[in-house]
Amino acid sequence: MYLYKPQMNGLIKRAKTQAIRATWVMITCSNVLFFSAFGQDPSSCPNSNFSLGDFTGWEGYYGDFWNPEAYSGFAPTRHTIIQAPANPDPHTCNELNPVPPGEKYSLRLGNANIDAEAEQIRYSVNVTEETSLFIYKYAVVLEDPNHDPEEQPNFTIEVADIYGHLIDTVCGYYYVYAHQGMPTWHSCGVVVWKDWTTVGIDLTQYIGQTISIKFTTRDCSQTGHFGYAYLSAYCSKVQLTFGFCPDDTIAIVTAPPGFSYLWANGDTTQSTTIYNPVIGRIDSCVLTSVNGCKVTVTGTFQPTLINADFGYTQKNCVGASVPFYDSSTINQNNITDWTWDFGDGSPTVTNFQNPDYIYTDSGKFYTTLIVSSTDGCPDTITKLVEVFKIPEVNFSTNYPCGPNSFYDTIYFEEKVQLEVSSEYDRYSWNTGDSSYSILVSDEGWYKVTIDNGGTCYNSDSVMLLYCNVPLTMPNAFTPNNDGKNDLFRPVTQVEKITTFTMLIYDRWGENIFETHDIFQGWNGTIKGRPAPFGVYVYTLIYGNPSGITQFVKGTFTLLR
Repeated sequence: MYLYKPQMNGLIKRAKTQAIRATWVMITCSNVLFFSAFGQDPSSCPNSNFSLGDFTGWEGYYGDFWNPEAYSGFAPTRHTIIQAPANPDPHTCNELNPVPPGEKYSLRLGNANIDAEAEQIRYSVNVTEETSLFIYKYAVVLEDPNHDPEEQPNFTIEVADIYGHLIDTVCGYYYVYAHQGMPTWHSCGVVVWKDWTTVGIDLTQYIGQTISIKFTTRDCSQTGHFGYAYLSAYCSKVQLTFGFCPDDTIAIVTAPPGFSYLWANGDTTQSTTIYNPVIGRIDSCVLTSVNGCKVTVTGTFQPTLINADFGYTQKNCVGASVPFYDSSTINQNNITDWTWDFGDGSPTVTNFQNPDYIYTDSGKFYTTLIVSSTDGCPDTITKLVEVFKIPEVNFSTNYPCGPNSFYDTIYFEEKVQLEVSSEYDRYSWNTGDSSYSILVSDEGWYKVTIDNGGTCYNSDSVMLLYCNVPLTMPNAFTPNNDGKNDLFRPVTQVEKITTFTMLIYDRWGENIFETHDIFQGWNGTIKGRPAPFGVYVYTLIYGNPSGITQFVKGTFTLLR
């Protein structure tokens, strides 16, 4: 499909896509009906076509030939949801598909068991303009034992009011029993079967009332032969569908499915082609159901007017899901095609009405939506979508110290300027500051939250530590084993010392003690004998977490 690319000379640009329109017109002019070419319109009666895959909205009954509604509920194997794709029905010489074309589900009412079983299912319709046309599809499989007609397997459709009375003994009733030679029926041995048939019931005269449609299947009364049916249904308006766009010279007018047709121009197909349509002209079609009931439907020519539009969250972040929702409007028919171009060079996305999209880069992107209706009328809209980058929190200082650096630790001397990138909108520090740069003089954790565009946030923290570790050496000690000042060693934050060497020398420069354990001090002995009192020399070599190695020399006095 051709994708319209608008010229970027304004925030919003609308255009008609002639290539798309031509494609749809070609389809409709080839006599492919709208409901076949584009898919059946959604039913306005919930789950009437078993689209939920269950019996929601339906009433089930089962019993025997003489009383099909003896028990309420859905009996296993007697009320069966069939899901497409399904194997062909074996009793029809494998020619009948149990699910009608274009549907996902159907119901099999009854089965191939015998014993004079009978089943029933009902659907109630609150009749409005939206539900005034009840369309049901059925296929029937009946074994023909050649009993008397009143004993044969049979199938019945009844349309009744809330009291169970037929609303029309002709138009609201259908009954068939198994026998050979029926028009449009087929045979497979002793089985007669009817392929999928679509029937429409006009309920417009019952608007405001509740109508019940009841389907019943029966085996033969002599208990030896089966009868069952497949069903699906949906509701819509009793109306003509006009398929043409403004300035088109050809219009396709379509009547509801399920009838035979006679148009004002003599056509007898479901759709008729009108050349050079005149807006405001009235057309009509006589609909005749399979049981001979007639209704005349009229409509006024009007082109399909489609207005593309979409919404999205105004501020978005890179890597986050951006929900787009279609808000296009149309005056008739339905929007059936959506093509999204998100403006970032990625492939277009089709057949999703409300996609979620993730942008991988920040920036402003011209995002385009092309919508098209069932009759091929397109419209295009382009909007500017802004995507913000998620802030990156990278701490830095103007005068760091020490060769060691870690992701969450920075070393400094006395005072330092702690900074993050200045390209974002707002900053919030745990110090109360609101600038991208703060002055730090104390050790501790510093946390910042950065806001970009009012929607993309990121937070991180960093530990600031002094480069130098305070260390104090005593100027004297008394190794007399009184538990006080018996060892000569440094006083410091030992957990911050990464490497350590202490050397002790006597007055003649001889090395009398050496240790690499900061917890091991000198106990005032030389080779196990008490050292004489006097002045001694020490040398310390130690490192701190910042990677700086420090050297300290001094003297101290040993007292006895």
